[in-house]
Amino acid sequence: MKYLVAPDKYKGSFDAFVASEIIKEAIVEVDKGAEVFQLPLADGGEGTLTALSKIFGAKIEEVEVNDPLFRKIKSRMGFFEDKAIIEMAECSGLLLLKDEERNPLYTTTYGVGELIKYAISKGVKEIIIGIGGSATNDAGTGMLSALGMKFLDENGHELKPTGENLIKIKKIDDSEFLKDVQKVKFTVLCDVTNPLYGENGAAYVFAPQKGADENAVKLLDEGLKNFANVAKEYLGKDISLSSGAGAAGGLGFALLAFLNAQYVSGIDYILSASNAEEHVKWTDIVITGEGRFDRQSLSGKSTIGIARLGAKFGKMVIVISGSIDCPFEEYTKEGITSIFSIVDMASSLDRCLKEAPRLLKETAKSIINLILKTKRGLS
Repeated sequence: MKYLVAPDKYKGSFDAFVASEIIKEAIVEVDKGAEVFQLPLADGGEGTLTALSKIFGAKIEEVEVNDPLFRKIKSRMGFFEDKAIIEMAECSGLLLLKDEERNPLYTTTYGVGELIKYAISKGVKEIIIGIGGSATNDAGTGMLSALGMKFLDENGHELKPTGENLIKIKKIDDSEFLKDVQKVKFTVLCDVTNPLYGENGAAYVFAPQKGADENAVKLLDEGLKNFANVAKEYLGKDISLSSGAGAAGGLGFALLAFLNAQYVSGIDYILSASNAEEHVKWTDIVITGEGRFDRQSLSGKSTIGIARLGAKFGKMVIVISGSIDCPFEEYTKEGITSIFSIVDMASSLDRCLKEAPRLLKETAKSIINLILKTKRGLS
């Protein structure tokens, strides 16, 4: 049989490439005549740089930039043809911080701007940016600061570009802004549609996941609204309610408003770039998965993207997930045949995370064995 193995990352355990190797090993151990094609996925978050670099044959470079707390780190980015690939999570990602360091009042997207500046210095014409997995809620002021823009308080003093200072911004000074930015096309990979502020905005929906308490969320939301008003006066138009403005703690807003970026669905972009449709046509069974499959997975995640493609061509689609929190009726109508969890319910979470490779492999072997036995029994 032919198998298309197309998982996303299993957060906290391993990336999509390791997952695809584990599942492939399981398949060939059980089905000796199996043909397997591996297509590790991403959707704009962690793993996007690696996925796109393999698809496009990009050269990876390391650049010294600031992390979310203004500490120097080496961050990777990719180059191919006249284009650059930036993964926000590489420089401003939540996974770069320890649990006790996570607080979007104090984090910044400055590193994203540094990577953009470096790419422009190399003469690129297009920058592809995946903006998932952020640790930030600074409305992209950090990114813009790295590109030369200044944000001033009521006394004309320059503010540090963090979430807590958004409420203090009274004026934008672009006298030192990098003009070459306007010569570059920005393509943003993102499936978030939230506005910048309000109950469905960046602070209320996403900041708690990044370490913000109730008071911090309120302050951040007020700051986002203030910055939106200052930006409206500067730009002569209001971008704050645009779809995706609230992505990555408001980085989406800065990209749309100040860099004239174009938004595309992260998973759709990667599926198209990887020629996934032809691989789905070729296969008999699609096997995908991620760390947790829930209702959020139904709205733009990699797993559901490849599942819908499989359903389009009438293929069996199997999801192997760390945990499941989605009703049968909801995932089956999206084209998923069945979902299996690798979690050993008798184990602790720590043990499940440590033993995830074994659990994934054993679950995959069990699934393949079931498929083969059923097929033989029906033939």
